[in-house]
Amino acid sequence: MTDIKCLDSSAWLLYYFYPDSSVRLMIDDMGLILTSSLSLFEIKKRLLRLKKDPEPLLTFMKQRSVIIMPTIEINEKAAEIAIQKNLGAIDALIYTTTLLHKAELVTGDNDFRGLENVKIVSA
Repeated sequence: MTDIKCLDSSAWLLYYFYPDSSVRLMIDDMGLILTSSLSLFEIKKRLLRLKKDPEPLLTFMKQRSVIIMPTIEINEKAAEIAIQKNLGAIDALIYTTTLLHKAELVTGDNDFRGLENVKIVSA
């Protein structure tokens, strides 16, 4: 595995909602963290639906990680990976971001279970 970690929205939400979880300890101790800009969208949408202020978490994410925008290369490769791995669009884009940056995806989403370079975490 690699020292570079890419966190998806489920990992960040575990961090936010479960302050005593191993996820929080892991994130606090990690070196380089990447986050797809798509996770910002997913988190803000989820927290707004829950009527929670998303800004503290979004601000922390932007300070603690490098935000990666989907490039043309990510978009085109993600289409192939979506078909190969049976992933939804956003999951495929985040997973492809991880692979192209030679990182390990840290996620609480079981849709990624069994894929290479993925670490499944839970509360």
